[in-house]
Amino acid sequence: MAENGKQEGESGVITKLSKAGEDAVTKIVEELGKNERVTDAVARAMSAKGKVDEQARKTLGQVGVAGADEIKSLRKHLERLEKRLAALEHMQKPAAKPKTTAAKKPATGTAKRTASATKASAAKKSGGDAAKS
Repeated sequence: MAENGKQEGESGVITKLSKAGEDAVTKIVEELGKNERVTDAVARAMSAKGKVDEQARKTLGQVGVAGADEIKSLRKHLERLEKRLAALEHMQKPAAKPKTTAAKKPATGTAKRTASATKASAAKKSGGDAAKS
C-alpha cells in the first residue's frame, strides 16, 4: 500500500510538471506569434519549403522515381485490388471443386531409351530396305 501512495504522489508531480511545461510553451508560442518578424520569417520558411518540395517532386519525376504522394496513392490502389481479389477468391472457393484427373506421367529413363531404340531400329529397317531396292 505504501507503494501505491508513492506512485500516486509521483504521478501527481509528473502531472503538475507536465501542465507547467505546456503552459510555458503556450505562453512562448503566443509571444512569438505576436512578433511580426517571427511570423514573417515563419511564412517565408513555409513558402521556401513548398518550393523545395515542388522542385524535388519534379526532379524525381524526371529521373523516374515516384514521389511520396504517388507511392501513397499506389499503396491505396494496391490495397483495394488485394481486397477485391480476396473477395473473388472467397466467392470462388465453394463453387469450384477441383477435379481429379489422371495426369500423364512424364517419360522415365526406361521409356526414353525404349523410344530411342524403336526409332533407331526403324531407321535401320528403312535404310536396309533402301539398300535392297
